[in-house]
Amino acid sequence: MWRMLTRMPGAVMLAVLLHVVLVLAIVFSELWQPESVKPSGEAAQLPTPNIEAESVSSAAIERQADRLREQREARERERTEAEKALAQAAAARRAEEARAEQMQELREQREREAAKEQQRLEELAKAREEAQAEREAARKQAQAARQAAEEAAERREAAERARAEAEAARKEAEEAARQAAEEQARKEAEEKARREAEEKARKQAEEKARREAEEKARQEAKEKARQEAEEQARKEAEEKARREAEEKARQEAEAKAAREQAEREAREQALRDQMAAEQQARAESDALNKWAAAIQSKVRGNWQRPPGAQVGWTCTVTVRQDADGRVRNVSVERCDGDRLFERSVVQAIEAASPLPKPEIDSIFQEELRFNFKPE
Repeated sequence: MWRMLTRMPGAVMLAVLLHVVLVLAIVFSELWQPESVKPSGEAAQLPTPNIEAESVSSAAIERQADRLREQREARERERTEAEKALAQAAAARRAEEARAEQMQELREQREREAAKEQQRLEELAKAREEAQAEREAARKQAQAARQAAEEAAERREAAERARAEAEAARKEAEEAARQAAEEQARKEAEEKARREAEEKARKQAEEKARREAEEKARQEAKEKARQEAEEQARKEAEEKARREAEEKARQEAEAKAAREQAEREAREQALRDQMAAEQQARAESDALNKWAAAIQSKVRGNWQRPPGAQVGWTCTVTVRQDADGRVRNVSVERCDGDRLFERSVVQAIEAASPLPKPEIDSIFQEELRFNFKPE
């Protein structure tokens, strides 16, 4: 009731007002009834008093009666209209309540359906995102593994080359050190012999020793410079080898990418060529079947059944035609029927000249071989 009051306050107030008017009309009609006085037995026995009254005309009485009758009729109409309005208000209220409830149910149903659809779309979107994420993760993992394998192989090759170069440099350094040691040992032996041989000439020996010491220092400085130069050369060689390995790896990666692209394009072109060839073959096969059916139909249409021809007779014939389909020669290879049947087949083929042309010119053949079956 409170929901109806909030939704339709005007209709509710009108219904209440009609109820009030109806109650007032009923009460007023009850109070308006004229009182009738019937003479009792005792009053009839009393002497009739003399009452002085003023005479009233019959026309006034009729007017008064008409006015009262009209008032009663008006009240009756008002009561009828009030009841009718009340019934209409009640019906309108019930209809409005039913419509409101129906609209509420419809809104709730639409909300439930929208919620279900939204949930389904969210689940579908989530499933798509999960599938996409899984595919992307798998692709990235495979790519990372492939790249790691390639980088490992490149590092192994570069390390192997660097090791070989370092080994060669080490051998060269060892050979140089061996030669220097032999040279040093030889010089020391000579120096010892010289000191033993020239002990008496000490000053000369000292001078010579000084010179030899200076030479030794010079040789040592020279050897140190040589070693530093070799170390610098080794470092430069290693750096050069590293740069060459990186450049070679880059070139190999570019060549591999180009090779894969070329292979992919070649596969795609081969697939397109194969599809085109298959499509052409199907078209030629369909056109060849249609051409053979057209020739059979035209020959059969020109065939006249000879006397005595039996059902099931066939003839295998070879037909030679020119580029316009005109029949040049007909030869019978095998025939089940008699001479008349064989002749009728040859005449039917000659009468069908020029033979129908194929839809595709490439399948045209000047020499045809087919079996003629009348039925």
